[in-house]
Amino acid sequence: MKQVDDHRVEMVSSSLEGVDCIVISSARTFRRHAHDQYGLGIMRKGGHVSWSNCGRVEAKRGDVIAVSPNEMHDGVPLGGHRVWEMVFVELETVTRLVGRSAAVRELGFAAHPAPELKGYLEQALQALRYADAAAAEESLTSLFSTALLAPPPIEELGPSRETGLVLQRIHDLPASPPSLDEVAHLMGLHRTSALRRFRREVGATPHEYAMQIRLRRARRRLARGDSPADVAIDLGFADQSHLTRAFARQFGLPPGRYSSANATILQAPRRWRGL
Repeated sequence: MKQVDDHRVEMVSSSLEGVDCIVISSARTFRRHAHDQYGLGIMRKGGHVSWSNCGRVEAKRGDVIAVSPNEMHDGVPLGGHRVWEMVFVELETVTRLVGRSAAVRELGFAAHPAPELKGYLEQALQALRYADAAAAEESLTSLFSTALLAPPPIEELGPSRETGLVLQRIHDLPASPPSLDEVAHLMGLHRTSALRRFRREVGATPHEYAMQIRLRRARRRLARGDSPADVAIDLGFADQSHLTRAFARQFGLPPGRYSSANATILQAPRRWRGL
């Protein structure tokens, strides 16, 4: 096993479509980023502090940690090395499990002891490790129906109409993100005011957000078997090295390793170790 900067990623095979399970052991600081999936996990060792929609939070050993789709967040280790285990679930899968009305809600916390959620999550992780699809589906249904029960709908917490115009522009053409002048024009504000407002409402600059969208699309294409070189070209990266650096910062392992991991998972329910 290759270990770099005290960082290791392990992908655990999943028997359910739209579900990824990973174990991260790392002393790295992660830059602000977002996922297009719901994420729930358990801090197994150590802890970290992060920025989230809930503000600054600290996750300690044993805490349940959570992230909603499109929620910007980062991660700084507390005292060095930490280990956490996560299950990431596509929005479509959560909708199938708990219904559309629940699946359009945000998870209302970023880190919490949450004993009931932890119990469901431990059951789901164990079922996924042993490729027990029926047990995993039951546990994930209980997990998400409980986790999404109380918070208000995402649309009530969403960005302003002006920021929404920029977000739509980015989603339409993420490989060609808008210039700051275009952002200002769409929002009807001066450049500096538009940048501050977008960053305040989204948690990232327009350029940073566009990179997140490109990386999410890259992950989906790599998971279905597309080559990193083709993905880099199609999504507007300068070259494959540019994709590799950005992808590794976001997901903790390079595109080639991610493609190999998914190919292995599709062939057999075995564990794969990344960096």
